[in-house]
Amino acid sequence: MTADNALELIREDLDKVEKALLENIGSGVPLINEVVSYLLSSGGKRLRPAFMILSSRMCGYSGEKAVMLSVVIEYIHTATLLHDDIIDGAKYRRGMPSANGVYGNDIAVLCGDFLYSRGYITLTEWGDKAIQRLLSSTAMIMSEGEVVQLLKTADINITMEDYLRIIESKTAVLFSSACEIGARLAGLSEDKCASMASFGRDLGLAFQMSDDILDYLGQREKTGKAPGTDLKEGKLTLPVILLVKEAAEEEKKSISRIFTNDARDEADLKYIVGLMEKYSVREKSEDIMLDYISGALSRLDDFPRSEYRDAMAALAKAMIHRQK
Repeated sequence: MTADNALELIREDLDKVEKALLENIGSGVPLINEVVSYLLSSGGKRLRPAFMILSSRMCGYSGEKAVMLSVVIEYIHTATLLHDDIIDGAKYRRGMPSANGVYGNDIAVLCGDFLYSRGYITLTEWGDKAIQRLLSSTAMIMSEGEVVQLLKTADINITMEDYLRIIESKTAVLFSSACEIGARLAGLSEDKCASMASFGRDLGLAFQMSDDILDYLGQREKTGKAPGTDLKEGKLTLPVILLVKEAAEEEKKSISRIFTNDARDEADLKYIVGLMEKYSVREKSEDIMLDYISGALSRLDDFPRSEYRDAMAALAKAMIHRQK
């Protein structure tokens, strides 16, 4: 099964999610509807809703709650992206001008707050107490991850443990919750819910690692993204952490100077990438990423074989085997 086959398997549900995302906004302030519609229409992959729906179907749930709780997940995800872009001063998101660039930071941050609020109203309508608690905790952890990342910006002494905490909080926890909710909707045991949560966590970690590798070592003509965004923002991610571990002392000093400068340019990127090639950082980074995706896929063995389980595996593999 391919990733496209996996998405086609739940196409009807994903179409319902897409429709509900826009219909559920419901603000009496036209500008809020405009900004949120702009964000939601910018071509997101809807990976988190896809995994929630696949998880729920694999676990035996067939009702509409999976669709509406997927809407909640996507509202939370979109709100975090909006706030990220404000913090980073991003000019583009998914190939389009960022909402903060179009409407200004003040409007953008308030619309992000609105999305969180809209999501929680929908959550109280469609989620039981356990699911409400889970997603509330998830949002709190994601906020904590943003703060830790800011504290570690340009910190050449960042550890692998620091990095894993950041990406688990910012990325993996929402995948974990999406998959766990699928099992909870089906009324499965706590052990099965934990297996789904672990699948989503390891999947999210591998997905973010893949993104971080591509940011330094991807080819623009294949990925469609300019490399070096993380470098410009002073974020030390997996490839840099491994590079610092391998680099000679003078090289480490040069890396430190680059990250502690007020700004970083193409020459800095070229130097960093050259060192990464010298020390085979791509291969070392991908080995770590593959360990996490293997861990995720092993969790699926806790569930009976089905087309939905096959779809989850196919989509998970496709997420980390993106264009290099």
